[in-house]
Amino acid sequence: MSPDPVSPVGALVDALTENRCTVHGPMHADEGAVRVVELALERAAGAPIALPLRDPAVVWLELESRLGAADARLLHPDDPGWPDGLPTAGVGVTGCVVAVAATGNFAIAAGPGRPRATSLVPPAHICVIRTGDVVATFAEAIARVASAPLPSALSWVGGPSRTSDLEMRTTFGVHGPKTVDTVLVEG
Repeated sequence: MSPDPVSPVGALVDALTENRCTVHGPMHADEGAVRVVELALERAAGAPIALPLRDPAVVWLELESRLGAADARLLHPDDPGWPDGLPTAGVGVTGCVVAVAATGNFAIAAGPGRPRATSLVPPAHICVIRTGDVVATFAEAIARVASAPLPSALSWVGGPSRTSDLEMRTTFGVHGPKTVDTVLVEG
């Protein structure tokens, strides 16, 4: 299903693509959950998958049980081995609280059981974006975030990590994920 290019979701797809994110969807929840599992297994390539069990998208799509059924090696923030294991994770999976069509970025809320590092340390990041959480402008996103209790941290992601520090050449993945997949799910 292709989104209308003039809708906020269509504009988000275009902007995310321009920001070097790989966009999947929009799709129905069950189809989205299957796609997240496929991507997580592929991106992890046998390494652990960092999965914050208190992330609403993880709960909503039942990703713990779906990935467990696929025999994935899961790493949870509540695991005693989280601090040492996270650098070995192949991918981090999160949801977001809001996505901005105009800029092609999305906000990930951190809090208990949902550490910021999930989307920052592994070399790949998969973010579930509910179509109902897409707004047209950054001002709308800030208003939405401000209307709820504030998280301990809010990370704005606009694509893979990039830097141009060395010889003014853009390099991806130096200070964070080298790839960002977004899975747009209706809801």
